[in-house]
Amino acid sequence: MKERNLHTLLDGFQKVELEDLGNILGNELSPRLRKSQLVEQLHTYLHAQPRRWMSHLMERDVRLLRELVHAGPDKVQYQDFADYPSLLEVTGLVQYDDSDENFHKVWISREMYDIVAPDVDKVLRSCERSGQFEVERVGLGFLNLYGILPTERFVDLVMDWFEQARGGDFRELSKMLHQSPLVKMYRYTDEWGDYVCSPCVENVEEIFTQRKELDQKHFKPFTAAEAREAGAGAPYFTIGFKTPEGMRLEQMYRRVGYTGYELVKAQHDTWMEAQYTLEQNDALFQPLLDSPMSADLDEDSWLTCCQIVSDYADSIPKWILCGYNAAETGLCKADWPAWHTRRPEEAAPVAEEYPHWTMPEPTITAGFASDLGYDGIPLGFAIPHVAPTDPCPCGSGLRYCNCHGKYLS
Repeated sequence: MKERNLHTLLDGFQKVELEDLGNILGNELSPRLRKSQLVEQLHTYLHAQPRRWMSHLMERDVRLLRELVHAGPDKVQYQDFADYPSLLEVTGLVQYDDSDENFHKVWISREMYDIVAPDVDKVLRSCERSGQFEVERVGLGFLNLYGILPTERFVDLVMDWFEQARGGDFRELSKMLHQSPLVKMYRYTDEWGDYVCSPCVENVEEIFTQRKELDQKHFKPFTAAEAREAGAGAPYFTIGFKTPEGMRLEQMYRRVGYTGYELVKAQHDTWMEAQYTLEQNDALFQPLLDSPMSADLDEDSWLTCCQIVSDYADSIPKWILCGYNAAETGLCKADWPAWHTRRPEEAAPVAEEYPHWTMPEPTITAGFASDLGYDGIPLGFAIPHVAPTDPCPCGSGLRYCNCHGKYLS
């Protein structure tokens, strides 16, 4: 595996990218400096202060670093393809390879291993003790429940929880929010205001458009406990699995052969697809169709399983309904009449007569607003060039995330 050293990696970024990366990792760089000076400063910072910049990462990135360090330098770890990439992968601070359609390969170079290995466990423990990761989980949870929130409302929700849970030291909370890349990376600004969105949201404008069409203006209230549950387990979030519908879905997936990580992924994919049920959405039932025992189900069992998926989809908070669900509003209910008569073995396979293609290699600016927004914070890090919910460019008729995007980061 041919590696680029850290200095060469940083030198490949544009000037504004270096400024944004420094901002996210806690090292504000002056825009007056030449690019070569920015490279040198950021390179020195990453080598000299690993504990500081690692403490500015999201929990998912710190845990990924820890996993790679424990495996050892240049030791490939095999992972599934998440809905959104980690900051470490996007920036190239850890190495990855998507050439194998079955696995997402990730590893850490010897240079980066030597930088982070002495401190990564300490950073993980420190962020847990300080409550930084807990703040992130609650914040992510509210965003996963609502999809997108005005920044002011998001901060108010987190502050309300923080006051009750930790005594209301708002200076401490402000420091955590300023330090967390959650607010820095998933910001969205237009002429109507400033927002924070879930990292799982790919098309903010679509959510706004559908909320307007359905006249959805009022946000459903959620407890901090519900938010904490909805924000745990990044990047494979699962929503509503303590509800009767969620528990029935998990029991059903276990009966059809899912266990361990594959069970978690099936639950996550079902939640994601359940956000898109304005029209008939066959992909909602794809985890059921892909289950190890789907071909063994008789007709009655198949329809019962479909009903369980449908009931769950109608019970979870929907982004376009401002957190309300389809059962409460009567809107956006799961439409599955085509599955009443479709047997698992009769599901049409995706035709292979389409041109194979690969996505352009993502960079730190792909889909990224390079201008700095509110208080000098970058506006976002949306990486994919094709949204997972968009039709696949190959013309199969499936969503991109269920076709060629299934095996691409």
